[in-house]
Amino acid sequence: MKRTTNLILRTLFALSGVCVTAAADDFELHRFQRQQLTDVYFSEGASAGDLNGDKIADVVYGPYWFAGPDFSVKQEIYPPVPQDINRYADNFFSWIYDFDGDGWNDVLVAGFPGTPAYVYMNPKSKGLVAHWTKHQVFDWVSNESPQLVNLVDDERPELICTRDGFFGFVTVDWKNPFGTWDFHPISEQVTATKFGHGLGVGDINGDGRMDILHSKGWFEQPEVNAESSRWRQHDVTFSQSYGGAEMYAYDVDGDGDNDVITSEAAHEFGLAWYEQIQADGGTQFERHLIMGSHASENPYGTVFSELHSVNLVDIDGDGLKDIVTGKTYWSHHKQSPMWDAGAVVYWFKLARTKDGVNWVPYKADGEAGIGRQLTVMDVNEDGLPDMVVGGMKGSHVLIHKSTASTKEQWENAQPKRYEGPKLPSTKNVKTMRGPKSLIDDGTGRVAGALEAESLPFKVSAGQAKPQAMSAFRGDRWSGNSQLWWSGGRPGDKMTIDLPVFTGTVDLEVVLTCARDYGMVQLSLDGIKLGKPIDLYHRDVITTGVLSFPNLTVNEGTHSLAIEIIGANTQAQKSFLVAVDYVRVK
Repeated sequence: MKRTTNLILRTLFALSGVCVTAAADDFELHRFQRQQLTDVYFSEGASAGDLNGDKIADVVYGPYWFAGPDFSVKQEIYPPVPQDINRYADNFFSWIYDFDGDGWNDVLVAGFPGTPAYVYMNPKSKGLVAHWTKHQVFDWVSNESPQLVNLVDDERPELICTRDGFFGFVTVDWKNPFGTWDFHPISEQVTATKFGHGLGVGDINGDGRMDILHSKGWFEQPEVNAESSRWRQHDVTFSQSYGGAEMYAYDVDGDGDNDVITSEAAHEFGLAWYEQIQADGGTQFERHLIMGSHASENPYGTVFSELHSVNLVDIDGDGLKDIVTGKTYWSHHKQSPMWDAGAVVYWFKLARTKDGVNWVPYKADGEAGIGRQLTVMDVNEDGLPDMVVGGMKGSHVLIHKSTASTKEQWENAQPKRYEGPKLPSTKNVKTMRGPKSLIDDGTGRVAGALEAESLPFKVSAGQAKPQAMSAFRGDRWSGNSQLWWSGGRPGDKMTIDLPVFTGTVDLEVVLTCARDYGMVQLSLDGIKLGKPIDLYHRDVITTGVLSFPNLTVNEGTHSLAIEIIGANTQAQKSFLVAVDYVRVK
């Protein structure tokens, strides 16, 4: 079928996301059919490649490989041990490559960050039902987005990662590929020693050499001595948070230079591209948000969290690369915002229009989710790229299907622009703090306090519950407890019912501050109480007593509303909120 570049639209089915490519006389519909390989958690990633020599792609997920094209038969690479979904796996990433050149692909595995890498040697046709021989090849793979790609233009891959705080790459001793591999640091000891988010490879400056990207800039590959030199560091902000997943250098806007595509917080929110521009005599990068933490931050209202893996592939065959990503379900368990909002997989179509760049989101699946490694390749050789995912929900293959569509289906499926509520403004947010609470040493409470955890409440999203605070030594909380709200995001509200009072009163509120708390707007009976408040602080403390004097209210019950409006740029974007107590004087 002829593939076209004009328009792509979406229509949804029960188990798959669908889009339509339309020309004057040709309408093409794309959908993804989910096939579950296993529901057991073995690894944070999955990969694909031919392992049994039949020229058909197989899938590797943790200790198993699943034989293509139907993936119904699985064989063990090493003894399988189901992993605890409330912790983390001993297998994070895998890559398929023929390391010893014998014509049979082997499997390279990197485990929990800071642990060694192993190559499992393919036992070839006579031994594919037996366990594969394991060789430790490197002692310390860090960063949560390592990649096996050709970096130094020798036509063979290197492992790009960090080690003990150094950015660098690992080269294979091709004369002894199952021996010890060498790490080549390209930086000083400037990053996380074990974890770290956001890492990529691409030619930023157009010199034909691949550079290494990270959330705070890029390292320029030197013309010579790449393995023994420190690479020149270029400081650029490629994340408004701590960094995301795999990063890419790609000419998004078609102006001839490479831009940068990245997710911005692996366990929170944000997908963006950074446009390379020449200004003030040098190179700068202008941020363009594709999807944020609120529906209004995407033209189509799409929002999901935990973008811990990103791929860049031409999904619809129009010659432009599209973004493939999704929700790394349960990546930090209940600590991540929107952790329970659905294990989605999306692709964002790149469209260049007269008005600029547009990324149109299409839901490929709503159940599989992704892990920390998302593989996109044509596993069934039908000319369409498929998606291979693995994580805490097991492993799935999302098979890409393309069928003809009618004009009417196309029109009915046309995406609608978001017209809902806008993101609340953070323009006048204050770091509002008050005097410490006067807590009675005998009762452990503030006299006259309405303990928030004992009051009726409701939340528009997430969950709220009492939280004991005796373990936190940076401050004191009345009753050693608070009402703690998690899972909300900008635009969400908590409403707390207050008892009957009337006349003119002074209202006192004590909230909690920490590094993963948000910015909030307080309201009493729908009337705002002062300006928004920033709850970010490096330590866990209270705001102290925040006073709102001389409030005139009608007789009856009342409600205190707390709306999340955002988060400090230094904060972890979990948007947490907690109330110690309320007091009416």
